[in-house]
Amino acid sequence: MDTATALVLATSVMALGAITFSALSLAFQRSHSRKSVRPFCNVNQRLTDNGVSVSIQNAGMGPMRIRKVVLLGSESDPIASGIPLEQAFPAQFNGETCMHHLDSYVLAPLFEVELFRFAFVATDDAEKTRTGNDLNGSFLGIEYSDLYDDVYGKIEALYATELR
Repeated sequence: MDTATALVLATSVMALGAITFSALSLAFQRSHSRKSVRPFCNVNQRLTDNGVSVSIQNAGMGPMRIRKVVLLGSESDPIASGIPLEQAFPAQFNGETCMHHLDSYVLAPLFEVELFRFAFVATDDAEKTRTGNDLNGSFLGIEYSDLYDDVYGKIEALYATELR
């Protein structure tokens, strides 16, 4: 083999290696970029003697597009079969709730939106017990997506046992 052929062969192998390395590097960078802007959903429940408050927070680094927020009967129920919050709560919640229509609501990183709040009458222990019974055993189902339209789901139990 002469020198010119060896030089062409060596250059071709090096070029193929550089192209392969560049393609792998691009794939890893793209994967990292997708993962670095993923939203993470936290459900914050505040149960006090004065009332009940439930909110969701985006604890991730990218925007969270809330697609659906529903109430589920059990943890194994799919989010698609849940009851929207506006329809799920009994009549006593209607005047005091702060539920927003959350279809296509975008929550910025490290921000929080309140789903509902119900303030108790200070002396009405029966109301606290009734509200606790209504919430106990229920699950909050949240379906959300990221910038790349990857869909995620979160199911969180609603605990109101402290209200009894």
